[in-house]
Amino acid sequence: MTHHEENMSVDQIWTVVHDNHFPDQRQPSFCVHGLLSVTGSIIEDAANNSIVDINQQQKNAPALTISNVDDTFISPLYLLKSINCKMSSWNADPHAKQVSLHQRTEVILQKLKQFSLEAKAVLTLAAFALEYGDFWQLARQYGRCDKLTKSVAILKRVSIFIKRKASVVELNNLIMETYHVIGYIVKLEDLLHNNNPNDVPTLTTAGRKIPTAVYWTIFTIVACTDEINRITNDRDEPDNLPKLSGEKINELVMELKEQYDRCVKEKAEAAKYLWIFKELVICDNITKVISTLILYNDTEQPVISCDSNNTKIDGDTFINEVRGKYVLFYISSLENVSKEELLLLANLYKKIDEEYKCKIVWIPFEGDWTTEAEKKKLQFKKWSEQMPWYAVQYFSSPSYMYLKKEWKVRGNSTAVLINPQGKVENTNALTLIKEFGIYFFAFLDIKVPTMLKPVVDHITKDNDQLLNSMENQGYTFFIGGNEKTTTDLSRKITKAKFAIDKELKIQIELASVRKESETSKTFWFGMENLFFSLAHSSNEYEYKQVTKEVHKLLSYKDDIDGWIMLTKGWTVVTCGQANTIVTTLEKFSVWKQHIIGKEWGDAFTKYHDSLITGKQGLSCITFQIAGNAPMHLDCPVCDDPMETKLVKYNCCHPRLQNAAN
Repeated sequence: MTHHEENMSVDQIWTVVHDNHFPDQRQPSFCVHGLLSVTGSIIEDAANNSIVDINQQQKNAPALTISNVDDTFISPLYLLKSINCKMSSWNADPHAKQVSLHQRTEVILQKLKQFSLEAKAVLTLAAFALEYGDFWQLARQYGRCDKLTKSVAILKRVSIFIKRKASVVELNNLIMETYHVIGYIVKLEDLLHNNNPNDVPTLTTAGRKIPTAVYWTIFTIVACTDEINRITNDRDEPDNLPKLSGEKINELVMELKEQYDRCVKEKAEAAKYLWIFKELVICDNITKVISTLILYNDTEQPVISCDSNNTKIDGDTFINEVRGKYVLFYISSLENVSKEELLLLANLYKKIDEEYKCKIVWIPFEGDWTTEAEKKKLQFKKWSEQMPWYAVQYFSSPSYMYLKKEWKVRGNSTAVLINPQGKVENTNALTLIKEFGIYFFAFLDIKVPTMLKPVVDHITKDNDQLLNSMENQGYTFFIGGNEKTTTDLSRKITKAKFAIDKELKIQIELASVRKESETSKTFWFGMENLFFSLAHSSNEYEYKQVTKEVHKLLSYKDDIDGWIMLTKGWTVVTCGQANTIVTTLEKFSVWKQHIIGKEWGDAFTKYHDSLITGKQGLSCITFQIAGNAPMHLDCPVCDDPMETKLVKYNCCHPRLQNAAN
């Protein structure tokens, strides 16, 4: 072997392999696994022959199981013989020029260009074993064989082969290692054909390694063919096995085994992740979330502590303590826990536990608890001692994968709120808690009769007349927009409602939510949280109707002409753009006859709906919201599905447009 061959780069090898790799589906096929199984029997028999030291042969051989082959297997004998002819360039004349190992390797790759990568390697090893098996069959029977067998053994110089034990042992070691490399190539190719690399990411790395591995296995087999010729030569020639080839094969065995083991582990974790995903899609309570996401770990069971003293509890106790409660999953890596966040949550924890029935569970976002295990154990203990809530040690890798894919958890700390029904309320809870504190939790268990109380509490607390009206189921118009808009709208509504007050003796209050003010900021935060809670709470008609109105209002948030919300007590009657609400008030004389036997608010809503669904009233609904908005939304005006683009929902009411035309 030349110095050039010993120093071929990976890029050069890739070029050689890919220039001679044009797989053809029409190529007559053979069973790769069957051929490898038959070939493996030959290689393993040689390794366990009494001629050589068995212990020396097997000390570094990794465990590898290749599927058995049945008697119907048909060997591609002609092809194997033709490959064998390409392997050897040995010449009895020591001065004759020989074809290099690299050149012969390239010739074989060219001959097998229409076969898959794993088939190239298996065919070459099988072609070698065709001759190699003869040597060992004859060697086993040598000295106690019949005349025919002895004659063949003499022709093949088996007696010389047996005498050179050290060289034979070295050859056997290299062939056995090469067989294992090919075994891992076949197994990795099987995984590549039957799995998505997104689920088994190591497959991508392994796939890039296979062409190089195939080259080195064929190169090594060619070198071993030369070595058999040298061993059976009657001259006492020095060992000619290339050292680099042996080093490469040993390196490949370890590398491919590691990648294969990792792929198998990732495949198993992907299957577990899929199970977790399916279970959580259909779950209907928080205990199912806990048992599936936290307690489901068939490797290292999670350790759950329940207070800052690291008091341990079992899974059943944990489930019973969160049953029927909200759970706030505080998620962070062991490296990036924030003392400020811990202090914030610690100050809130007792109150949210007692008043809002919400538990906090810390999940350390670590995918691998085995690397630097002692360090991570100490880090976990250090942080959990500062937490008066639950903490989970040894969170499983499939669950870790679920957090990344479904909750979009990354390296930064976050918090995800789950309701008692096991549904995600908010995936951006930590940011909102930092900004609004305990106010965030006021929307957890909403009831229709009081749902607006936490939203407008900051507006009513300093207005006794407004507060008293809402407490007594009075009507209120909440007016939004810039200062000029809200002033103009208040004037128009005051004028329009005068006739209503006079005729029906209904007291109607007004409240302003001026844009860019702290009042507006808190109002919209509350309204978004109300929407989240409604969207995940109940399918009852009353809840669904209010949800549509809140949805509508959120879509009018940035309307340049302003918006108006009509409420009765602490619940929403209807919402709309300012012009349609004002028009409805001004047209009181048109729809007042419909009030007979009905609530005033119902008649108001019915007429207002006719305005916004008419040809002149139709305008696109655009809905954009931070946090965990539902994946599917129907338009609150026409009930058609809205287009979803990232977190922006659009509807231009095509069905109502057509009807209006």
